[in-house]
Amino acid sequence: MSLESRVLRLMEDEHPGPAGRVAQGGLALLEKLYIRGVLSRRTKETARAVHAGIPVISVGNLTAGGTGKTPCIMKLASLLQKSGHCPAILTRGYRGGLEKTGGIVADRERIRVTQAMAGDEPYMMALKLPGVPVIAGRDRIVSAAAAKALGADVLLLDDGFQYWKLARDLDIVLIDSTHPFGGGRVLPRGLLREPMDALRRAGLFILTKAGQTTEAKRQDIRETLRSCNPEAPVLEADHAPQTFTPLAEWPLGKALSEGEGRPAFLLSGIGNPGGFRKTAEEAGFAVRGSLSLPDHHAYTESDIRKASEQAAACGAEVIAVTEKDAVKIREQIHLDTSQYLPIGVLGIEMTFSGDGEAVFKKTTEELL
Repeated sequence: MSLESRVLRLMEDEHPGPAGRVAQGGLALLEKLYIRGVLSRRTKETARAVHAGIPVISVGNLTAGGTGKTPCIMKLASLLQKSGHCPAILTRGYRGGLEKTGGIVADRERIRVTQAMAGDEPYMMALKLPGVPVIAGRDRIVSAAAAKALGADVLLLDDGFQYWKLARDLDIVLIDSTHPFGGGRVLPRGLLREPMDALRRAGLFILTKAGQTTEAKRQDIRETLRSCNPEAPVLEADHAPQTFTPLAEWPLGKALSEGEGRPAFLLSGIGNPGGFRKTAEEAGFAVRGSLSLPDHHAYTESDIRKASEQAAACGAEVIAVTEKDAVKIREQIHLDTSQYLPIGVLGIEMTFSGDGEAVFKKTTEELL
């Protein structure tokens, strides 16, 4: 078990034993120091926040880990683009070559850099959203200036809820319905990035993975959110599978029926392989096996060979990968696909319950 897995298990263990209680006490002391530091930084950076001169919409969360920010920001960018706006996405570009230096991944006409320079998610967004500038780098103020120079009229701040240096007009906060508040404790004792009072800053909440929980649990989450912030609308959404496309043809999407019902083997290098399995099962695939690699894994042909061999051994007809994995496989290796089982890319999209999409569009477009 990795150190990260041990800490995560310790965070939630209600009966940890003597050694575990000592360890939890140590984490609680570190939690107090972390809170002191994050509150000090939040106060200073908020007071000095730079205004971009055009609307800024942040998509973020309160907890560490994935809540579906990338599908959300892609949905928002697509809707704004279809409405005649010129959105640009500002993203950190985690582990990409531009993370420290900053730079333009894509302008309104073309992708300018390699996948390695852009990072996984920025490159994927650039591929999937032609015409939408994507700028990577830690310094979002520099990125904002670059986006404006490219003609952007609205900035979408990816994972921006804790980026206080750039003022924003709307904070969209995603809440994972299956694990909403990180155990109610702040890092490293729990998974909260900052205390719960931060929810007062939100202008819109989206409960993601809504279909994986009961109505009673979602109602409890809504009541907690309203106690912190009674004004912000609360929407419900899922990240539903929409397409299944041969790797060679991706990012063009093919209808999900192309792969639905087939025995499949899952290959992924993401933070939540269990979520990918649930998505594949929702899409109707008969999952025969899987190979889960570390998040942001750099693929080699030996990985594909291993997955193909394991897939064939368990009776799978196709290897399914995420779009994030497709970017890396396509860009990092020159693959002769004829030697292996077919590889298909399972594409997902944020879908809202009820009138959620209409409220989502109305709330964002009122700023513009």
